[in-house]
Amino acid sequence: MTHSDRTDAVFEAFHGLADEEWLHVLVSSLGGYEVRGVRMPEFPPDDLQREIHGHHGEVSIHEAHVFYREIKAYCAYAGRPLRPETSVLDFGCGWGRMARLFMKDVRSQSLVSVEHTDRFLMAARRANPFLPFLQAGLVPPLPLVPGTLDLITSWSTFSHLDEFLAGHWMREFHRLLKPDGLVVFTTQSRRFLSFCAEQRLRRASGMQLEHPWHEACANSFVDEAQANSHFEAGRFLHAASAKRPQPQAHYGEAIIPRNYILKAWGGMFRLIEYLDNPVRLPQVLIVLQKIE
Repeated sequence: MTHSDRTDAVFEAFHGLADEEWLHVLVSSLGGYEVRGVRMPEFPPDDLQREIHGHHGEVSIHEAHVFYREIKAYCAYAGRPLRPETSVLDFGCGWGRMARLFMKDVRSQSLVSVEHTDRFLMAARRANPFLPFLQAGLVPPLPLVPGTLDLITSWSTFSHLDEFLAGHWMREFHRLLKPDGLVVFTTQSRRFLSFCAEQRLRRASGMQLEHPWHEACANSFVDEAQANSHFEAGRFLHAASAKRPQPQAHYGEAIIPRNYILKAWGGMFRLIEYLDNPVRLPQVLIVLQKIE
């Protein structure tokens, strides 16, 4: 077996790189299967990438890299910096975009991703045979040993789950994390209410919406004043969507206020950060640390 065929080849070749240099490597991998003689993960078709993120290729890699840098910074801040042996779970991984970011810092046997949608999971497995991608049910549990994870990440999954599912998965994360383990995830911000209203105005004026997701947004939080009132009261906001592949009652658009997190999940997790800064990330970044 050659160096470039081993599952840890990416880690061994690029572990010493700075994060910005690593970004250049990932962008370079868009053009072929090898970079510096090392076989890299492939990419799924552009259409599938756009379906999930609204964009593809270099734009998607740059967006993922921004989230990755934030995760690393908050892990260090919380006293749990990424190490080769850090056990990481990426929840709602889509085509596996985020997991490949961590292949420079964490050995492949410590990186696990889970996805509920069959065809996204198949795309992830085809694109990156070096890492394990597991099937997740709509509700827990996951087939993982309790108390074994250091870090759980999730980009834009909790911007879609309803309160019922979000609560179940947070309890599952608490079960799976080691003491003081971290959850770093995103949800929509309060600004998203204005974005949905903008999509409704565009549609009403006869303008064509840019992406099918924008149509779902136009149908979400139609009573903007009421939604803002609920946000102020610290209530979980969710607008159900008929969009496949998720059951209508549980999938849609979600906004989770800071006060809701403190009230609903404060017994399980310490809130490290609730960052609503569109200059840094397009969604709210939430960092939780497990409380025993």
